[in-house]
Amino acid sequence: MAPRYLIAFVPHLKYRKKITPLRAKACKITHSTQALQVPVHFSLTKTGTLKDFNSFEKELMQLCSKEKKQMLKLKPFSDILPDRFWSGISIIASKELIRLHKKLEELINKYAIKKRYMRFTPHITLTFPAKVESLEKMKVPFKKLEMDRITILRKDDKWAPYRIYKHIKLA
Repeated sequence: MAPRYLIAFVPHLKYRKKITPLRAKACKITHSTQALQVPVHFSLTKTGTLKDFNSFEKELMQLCSKEKKQMLKLKPFSDILPDRFWSGISIIASKELIRLHKKLEELINKYAIKKRYMRFTPHITLTFPAKVESLEKMKVPFKKLEMDRITILRKDDKWAPYRIYKHIKLA
């Protein structure tokens, strides 16, 4: 299998350490481990296999060098969506964040073997897929989160978890 890539924002460790216990609790209550297969993150693109990763990476680094850091605003409590078997932390979609998502989606689709588009709903997944009816909303430990980098996550095997491949700083 060719490597698969995901473009995401992986928060700095001090924030991941505050989110990880929420995710562990949600996964334990719902008996779901899939969310634990990926570092705490929010996806900016769909996953994909790329034709020319080196050229993609070069263009991504150029794009990031021109993009400013963004302050992400989070909802104060986790969301629970039983019809989607999901619980997570919602991020308020600013115009700047939507614009960045579109640029990243265009770039990854330029190099993707199979183009994929996603409805952009910025969030950090706590548990999925899961029967979340038994969950109670959890207080999010911070209101804002600075997005100062984009992260390339990579997995080399169908059953392997995604791993952090590279962080790319924003201007």
